[in-house]
Amino acid sequence: MGLFLQKTNIIRDYLEDLKARRTWWPKEIGQNYAACLDEFVKTPNYEKSLECLNHMVLDSFNHVPDVINYLGRLKHRKVLEFCAIPQVMAIATFVELYNNPLVFTSVVKIPKGLTCKLMLNCSTLNEVLHWFYFFITKIEQKIPKHPSVNAHRMHVVVDQVKNLCDVNSKI
Repeated sequence: MGLFLQKTNIIRDYLEDLKARRTWWPKEIGQNYAACLDEFVKTPNYEKSLECLNHMVLDSFNHVPDVINYLGRLKHRKVLEFCAIPQVMAIATFVELYNNPLVFTSVVKIPKGLTCKLMLNCSTLNEVLHWFYFFITKIEQKIPKHPSVNAHRMHVVVDQVKNLCDVNSKI
């Protein structure tokens, strides 16, 4: 669960970190799209910039099944809330980040009103799964229409997360 949160912050804080002369985006991903990560600031709408961003988000989503499985094992409501709220806020943040060129030019965050709504509505596993399903569907709507390896892989991940939410909400 910590990796999912950490990767959310690494992606979200791209510009702030770049200005502070630090980068946390893995070279294994970034080098596929640019020689240097600061190139994305110069060309935020460039297809390679968005492909790299989307690849980063996709990489983060590899942790979602573990997050859902872990949350499903928590038995006490307060413990579930404590663990689930940051995870749900992370996936909500990914909706804002995914395929969004503003990541390269400004700070992208979820609206404060949504933050409050999430904090008040993550008391049960079914509520948490509802939010995961809701946000993964929003991301699905943002997947670029042009064919790419990352777009195809994101569709696969979206389907996996939806199925995992469905299966766990019936338990």
